[in-house]
Amino acid sequence: MTDEQEHQHDDSGECIIPPELPKTELRNLVVEQSEHEVREITDYIEWQCNKMREREIENTGESDIEEELVEHAEKLKTERVFGTDYRVWDVHTNLNRWWVITNPTNLYSQKLMPSVDYTLSFHIGLMARVQARREPEGDEVVLQLLSITQRKIHQAALALDAANEIEDFQAIGLQCREAMTSFIKEVNAAGLFDEIADAPKKGDFTAWSDHVIGAKAAGGAAEYVRGYLKAICQKGWQLANWLTHAGNATRADAELALSATEHVLQELTGLALKSLARAPDRCGRCGSFDITVTWRPDEGEMGEYIAECGMCGAEGRRGSDQDEPNAVSGTVVPDE
Repeated sequence: MTDEQEHQHDDSGECIIPPELPKTELRNLVVEQSEHEVREITDYIEWQCNKMREREIENTGESDIEEELVEHAEKLKTERVFGTDYRVWDVHTNLNRWWVITNPTNLYSQKLMPSVDYTLSFHIGLMARVQARREPEGDEVVLQLLSITQRKIHQAALALDAANEIEDFQAIGLQCREAMTSFIKEVNAAGLFDEIADAPKKGDFTAWSDHVIGAKAAGGAAEYVRGYLKAICQKGWQLANWLTHAGNATRADAELALSATEHVLQELTGLALKSLARAPDRCGRCGSFDITVTWRPDEGEMGEYIAECGMCGAEGRRGSDQDEPNAVSGTVVPDE
């Protein structure tokens, strides 16, 4: 800088503020964010917003209403409440700005709800009320794998709400038993037991559940975990069978059987999904335990279960070539 330029700079006393970055460029400055998650949130927002746009066009007859497109999506935080992880996203579109909160996913206008903490509290309360209406539970990956099983559990819960007599309570036991056998059929159809040489009898729930448990809770370190899981599967099955024929069954018995069945299936479902995706306990790249399994309908010929690290975004697939070192070790491999 010359003396003349320095003098001009001092005389002006102005501070130059750089222009705002284009929102479409912000994604290049965000680190440790899964592109798959971003795509899911983007697809959700554009689907929801343009569904509202289509209704507005239908109601007003105007065809020139601008389409809403996502320009930037950024995950702000994850908060765990009563065992459920809620992921909060800040989403910019060409028309608006939204909060998107997952599990289950919903969107909220930042004009109406400028505080993210208030919006998260509102979302948790709203979802609690929605779930109290006895809707079928489970996210997309669970419903994809266990649609029939989840429907049977839902029907058992509705039947329990209306149950008054012994025959009603006995019927809950039958529905619980059917839900457990349905679970075995559905994970079998998904290919979980393809490598089992000596398969148990079709209706032997406890023997099939032993295979599910043994696949992901093996070794001496998991002795107590394995023992607990086998015990609840055996006792849950026996409880449902007993209730089906109990001549003195009560509402408390039916509630216990349904609760036990839901707990058993929840634990087995987590193990089955990890086995189907060959998901490790820890990420092979960053060492994180934040491993989730997602369903990708557009992967492979008929869709695939994918293990994904929530910290670094590394991914692993069940159908990996056995010559690949990561496929043999079961570690999550980086997403290319």
